[in-house]
Amino acid sequence: MEVRKLIIFAKQPRFGQVKTRLAKSIGDTHALEVYQTLLSLTGSITKNLNAQKIVYWDEIPLTPNSCFKEEFQNMEQTTGDLGKKMEVAFQTEFDQSNCKTLIIGTDCPYLTDKIFEDAYLALDHSDFVIGPATDGGYYLLGMKKFNPIVFQNIHWSTETVLSETIRKIIENHFTYTLIQELNDIDTENDWLEWQQMN
Repeated sequence: MEVRKLIIFAKQPRFGQVKTRLAKSIGDTHALEVYQTLLSLTGSITKNLNAQKIVYWDEIPLTPNSCFKEEFQNMEQTTGDLGKKMEVAFQTEFDQSNCKTLIIGTDCPYLTDKIFEDAYLALDHSDFVIGPATDGGYYLLGMKKFNPIVFQNIHWSTETVLSETIRKIIENHFTYTLIQELNDIDTENDWLEWQQMN
């Protein structure tokens, strides 16, 4: 059976330091509660996934986070912008084993086993796979060989992240597959929409 990896980028759930955009409308206390819920959902969605699962934290927790138990390894993100952090995480994992590797954050509760399976299968015929987010970014990125071009000179946290990433891939003569578009939880409306559906 082929080896697969899943990198999960996460922040320690600290008051005033998570979901800051959301906190502007609902307050830091509620934003922290939302983030805790999203961490828990991400852990539940991925715990039985047939892949090596590595949580890259902004800081390694002193005690294991209850959302990511023994099925998950814990690593620490490097310093730098989001692109540099993702680049180093991918390089670290590919240095250990060359295999299909995906990365997600903890902002998308709509993820399913089928979406992950579609993403891994897409790498059979594409160099990259991308899960587009409705805000112009992406909720998932994957590759089968380490390739840092998608992390360099991107305007992170803007509505052009997806288009810039695709342009980088095309300009460098690589191939990509887009899978299902999903919504990240970034605003109060995003959160209310998710709650109404569940």
